[in-house]
Amino acid sequence: MTEQADGVGAGLVALARRAPGLTAMLLMAVAGVGISIYLTTIHYAKVAPFCTTGGVINCASVLRSQFSNVPGTQLPITIPGLLWFVVSGGLAFVGLRALWRGSPEPERLRAAHFVWAAAGMLFVLYLVYAEIVVLHSICEWCTTVHIMTFATFLIALGRLQHVDTPTRTPVARGERNRSANAAHAPTRPATGTARHGATTSRQRTSAQAPRRRR
Repeated sequence: MTEQADGVGAGLVALARRAPGLTAMLLMAVAGVGISIYLTTIHYAKVAPFCTTGGVINCASVLRSQFSNVPGTQLPITIPGLLWFVVSGGLAFVGLRALWRGSPEPERLRAAHFVWAAAGMLFVLYLVYAEIVVLHSICEWCTTVHIMTFATFLIALGRLQHVDTPTRTPVARGERNRSANAAHAPTRPATGTARHGATTSRQRTSAQAPRRRR
């Protein structure tokens, strides 16, 4: 069990090194889901957030403003934010799963992730405008979410513009076993070569026998 766990761990590390962009987007999605759940909970519980509340940086002022809800509703914007991070993380997971299995990514995965990231970035720009221009206050939690959304957008854009070179898929288990058996099998001399050498030796012996009799 320990060796198997070590093997899986090594495989995950190798996967993260092979696809750092997908890994980063998945980790940011997990962090974004956690922040969204926290902010949604304190919104309905009417609890003050754990953050700075004085000066320009004032989370409480931002989270109590009209911009903390989806326009025209009483739904906190943290719920659409939670949905956005779930989908973004799901798209990154699909790409990592394909690489783990040795198969190519789905054809439209990169385009779909870029469109989703662009939609999130547009909403972030709206919220940043509301914080700076209208409210004159900045929320630390919101800024963290905005930075992760922007980073996801940049990574998705880079992946869309980058074309991977074809990669070899993992060898099938049966082929690996046959290759291993062939590598460990003892080498045998070629039968045809051995027979040819024996025939040549007998011919030489026959040719030399009359000379000795004379």
